[in-house]
Amino acid sequence: MPATGYYQNKQLPATPRLDTHDAISKSFSSGSSSEPASARTPASATATTPHFSIATFPSGRAPQYAAMFPELAGNAKAFTTHGAFPRAESVSSISGATTMSTRTMLSSEQPSSADLAAQQLRPFVIRNGRTFISDPSLPYPLPVDLEELHRQSLRTLLLMQLFCSPICSPDFADKPPRRVLEIGCGSGFWSKMCYRHYEAMGLAKGISFTGIDVAPVAPSTSGLSDWDADQSLAVDGTQDWWHFVQHDLRKLPLPFRDGEFDLVMVKDMSLATTTAMQQPLMDEYLRVLMPGGTIEIWESDHTLRMLRPHVPESAATGASGEGDSDASSSEDDHREATSIGAYAMTANTPLSAPLNNFLVDYNSWLSKVLERMSLCPVPCTLMGPMLVQEAETLTAVGNRRLAVPLSEVRWEREGVGGVVTKDGKSYIETKGRRSGKESAPTGTALEPVAAARRRTALLTVVQMIQSLEHVLREVSGKSQDEWDGWLGKAMNNLVKENGTSWGECLEVGAWWAKKRASP
Repeated sequence: MPATGYYQNKQLPATPRLDTHDAISKSFSSGSSSEPASARTPASATATTPHFSIATFPSGRAPQYAAMFPELAGNAKAFTTHGAFPRAESVSSISGATTMSTRTMLSSEQPSSADLAAQQLRPFVIRNGRTFISDPSLPYPLPVDLEELHRQSLRTLLLMQLFCSPICSPDFADKPPRRVLEIGCGSGFWSKMCYRHYEAMGLAKGISFTGIDVAPVAPSTSGLSDWDADQSLAVDGTQDWWHFVQHDLRKLPLPFRDGEFDLVMVKDMSLATTTAMQQPLMDEYLRVLMPGGTIEIWESDHTLRMLRPHVPESAATGASGEGDSDASSSEDDHREATSIGAYAMTANTPLSAPLNNFLVDYNSWLSKVLERMSLCPVPCTLMGPMLVQEAETLTAVGNRRLAVPLSEVRWEREGVGGVVTKDGKSYIETKGRRSGKESAPTGTALEPVAAARRRTALLTVVQMIQSLEHVLREVSGKSQDEWDGWLGKAMNNLVKENGTSWGECLEVGAWWAKKRASP
């Protein structure tokens, strides 16, 4: 099966709104007290998350894909249950056993020895019905419960479909890497899907994946039999293909030998990596990467912008010679991106602040939160320069950036030429109108598969707002009741009322480079 079409035919898991409190109660000991109803996100009551899939299994091949990806055939629970947390005792933020608050989590003060000892015994804490890592010095604002792991898995699947592969580097289009390190692996979902990608191509034999993360939410090597019923997932019949290392990335060096891996995958690490940590970690990634190996980075911007009306092909128009070749290549990239419901981003892609008032609020609050934690709200702007500055060590730097609108955009439907003004109004100026003649709209309807991908992108954004409730509510200055009201209206506007039809989009990207061979 061609690698380029592999993920186009996969079905994303069903994404019901989980009852977080019930899920946590089942995954953790009963020693934690219950949160009051008012302390939990009311989204399940105020807005119903839509049920949809990105694509259906191809005709005549449903049994094959269902057997290969049982969780993609409807068992969404399989994405996260394999990464269920150990039954460490949970602590409620209102139980009296701890007085941690979101303000404490954002503090730069170093924890005392007593606090560190308590964290080792109780690695997780519950706030507002969501489960977080208890270490207040860790710069990570997201929860680590089943609901958040499911959102991250959904985003990973979306990116795999947008990029048509689990690895974007052209070096691995037809041959797999042999030794892979996944940084911040979480539940290990990307590694599992990458293994299955090459397994379907008949190339999985001999691949070894190692995941490293501070939180023990991925399966251990000994727990692989619980992670996947397929007992053939051993490398050469003797060595398991998956290994998990629990390690705090702030403690350098990483516990690996020099040149141990031929692919280092750094995916969605911007909310766990402060500005001060970026260069030391990059040095470590390059140290454990073998000469001739590849480093690849996947990221998504956390604040949202609006894609303005434009004709993408015009940005790549060349005059002659080599320019024509570049223009043709860029136009091909645009056509490929358009077919999957996205836009290929270039230096000429017009973007501006969103018009949706709820997303304006979200951007403002999140920017303040991340600034306090020394985290970057727009990591896609940093990844390229970060690799380019390692020119003495890296070569063949490449990237692919996409803007994924969160719904069908008005100027797409009406025809490019629409202008979005500050008050949110638009008008269409077509060639027929310029000549004094009325003409039919030049826009085209969005294909169902492309529309479903955009809906998936919207869902992951909505779920992220829910996951960040504890810090957004504090920065906004809202009471719990005021926050519940704002969130309910926001969910209704974004999910039901097509509130992102002006072009609000999710910006994602993949960057890669090769380590120069030793002299």
